[in-house]
Amino acid sequence: METIDLIIRSSAVGVGILLITHFVTMKPFSRKTLSAMFMILATLGMVVVSSMLSLEFAQTSNAWSLFSTIVVSVHAPLVAWGLLELFEDEFEVQWWQTGFVLFAIPTHFMTGIHPAFGLVCHLSSLLIYGYIFYVAINTRHNDLVQARCMFRMWFMGSAAIAGIAFSSLHWYYGNFGMPVGYHIVKASVLLVLCIIFAYWALKVREHVWALPNREKKTAPENLSPAEMSLLQRLRASMEEDIWKQEGLTIRKLADELDAPEHRLRKVINQGMGYRNFAHFVNEHRIGAACEVLADPVRADVPIISVAYEVGYASLGPFNRAFREIVGESPTEYRKRSFAHG
Repeated sequence: METIDLIIRSSAVGVGILLITHFVTMKPFSRKTLSAMFMILATLGMVVVSSMLSLEFAQTSNAWSLFSTIVVSVHAPLVAWGLLELFEDEFEVQWWQTGFVLFAIPTHFMTGIHPAFGLVCHLSSLLIYGYIFYVAINTRHNDLVQARCMFRMWFMGSAAIAGIAFSSLHWYYGNFGMPVGYHIVKASVLLVLCIIFAYWALKVREHVWALPNREKKTAPENLSPAEMSLLQRLRASMEEDIWKQEGLTIRKLADELDAPEHRLRKVINQGMGYRNFAHFVNEHRIGAACEVLADPVRADVPIISVAYEVGYASLGPFNRAFREIVGESPTEYRKRSFAHG
C-alpha cells in the first residue's frame, strides 16, 4: 500500500511542478499567477506531508513534524487565496479575512497545550473550505469569462468539498489513526484535482490569467452575426435604462433580451470588454448617479434617494460600488463637484 501511495503522490508532485514552471514563465506575471503558484506549492506540501511514509517519519523526527504542522496550517488559507484571486477579478483581501487567518494558523502549533486549540484549528479549516464552497456557488453568476464560468463552480466546489471531507476525517481519527484506505483515497483525489486544474490552466491561457482591462473595447471581437444582433439589442436596452431595474441579474437581462444566458455573457465580455456583470451594471448606475450628485438643482436630494433612483435597494451596495468606480464616497464627490463649480 505504501508503494501505491508513493506512486500516486509522486505523480501529483510531477503535475504540480509542471504547473509551477508554467506560471513562472507566464507573461505578464501578476498577483493572480503568484497566488496560483502558492496554492500549488501548498497543495504539493500537503501531498508530501500526508503520505504514509511521511507520517511514519514524523513520529521520529521533530523537525519533520514541525514542517508538517507548518504545511497543514497554511494549506487552507493559501488554497483559498489562490482560488479567490483566480475567480474574482476585483478580489481584495479583507481585514476580517486576514485577522481570521492570523488567529487560526497559530492554533495548529498549540494543539498539545489544550484541547480547545485543536478544536479551533479544525473548525477554522472547515470554515475556510466552507467559505470557498459558498463563493463557488454564489459568485459565479457575475462572471462573464465563459471559459472559467462553469469551471469555477465544479472545480472550486469539488476542492472545497474535498477539503471539508479530509479535514473532518483528520479531526475524527487524529494524526496517526487514519485507516490505510484514507491515504490512498486522499492521494488519488489530490492527483485528480491537480490534473484537472493543470489541463484547464494550460488551456485557457491569457483571457483568464490577464488582469482586467479597464479600457473598454471600441470594436467587438469574434462575434457571430447572431451575437452582433444581440449586442445591438443590448446597447439599445442599456440606453433605455434597463440597468435601473432593482436586482438585475444576467439571467433576468437574458430573459428581457430573449437570448441564451451563455450567449449574453460572451457578448458583454467579447463585445464590450467587461469581465464582471456587476461591474458592467454598476458603471451605468454610478455614471447616472454622478450626474445627479453634480447637479446644483438637485443638491438637496438625499444620497439614499439617489441610490434608489439608479437601481440600488440600499445605501451600502451603492456606496461600495461608487467608491470602487469613482475612488471616493458619494458625499465627497458631491462636495468636490460643487467646490469646483
